[in-house]
Amino acid sequence: MPDLVPCPHCGASKPFGADWCGQCLRHIGTPEDEREGNGAPATTVRALRAEAGPAVEVREGAEPVWTCPACDTENELSASACIRCGSLFTSFFAPPSAGDPPRTSAGTAVGLSALLPGAGHWVHREVGPAVARAVLYVWAVGIAVMLLGWPPRGARALVRGVGTIFALAAVGVWLVSLLETMRFGEGDRRPLIPPKVLTWFTAGLSALVFAGLLVAVAVRR
Repeated sequence: MPDLVPCPHCGASKPFGADWCGQCLRHIGTPEDEREGNGAPATTVRALRAEAGPAVEVREGAEPVWTCPACDTENELSASACIRCGSLFTSFFAPPSAGDPPRTSAGTAVGLSALLPGAGHWVHREVGPAVARAVLYVWAVGIAVMLLGWPPRGARALVRGVGTIFALAAVGVWLVSLLETMRFGEGDRRPLIPPKVLTWFTAGLSALVFAGLLVAVAVRR
């Protein structure tokens, strides 16, 4: 195990010879700068991990990168947020907050989520995600019922295909919401679907409805 020396910037312990501090993530300099009071040979550290927060990897001839814990995407160390899901780099270093307790038990939350996606999130006081999932689920179910139950005569196959996609989307929202509620009960507050991905998913469904309506009108003519 390499000798530990204090970081000159934040004072945190780090391996002797490390180019970057795993706590404050600032560049340290050459190993010679750290030799005071330590005669151990220099070592090369390729991967760093702070006690809390994302892992940082140092690569030869390239800027270090940090891996987003929410979506496992690699980002340059200079990036303040994940390029894929938008999670802030500093948010992973925030200490866990107890916050308000759930409105009811974890088992009840799972049962409510099974009845209506988003209800379990509401129990765990995740109001924003609760509203987003409930609205998306009700909207997808409504479109699926309308398209599958009353397709126009001139484009029944096309409309029913779009309706099937919305039905599968509703099932997906239901399943993801249920799994997230179960994770909340275990103390894991990370969403399975990042907010940015959920936004693009909703936009894609909206575009699908619009395109389906245009095609149905064209076929009827």
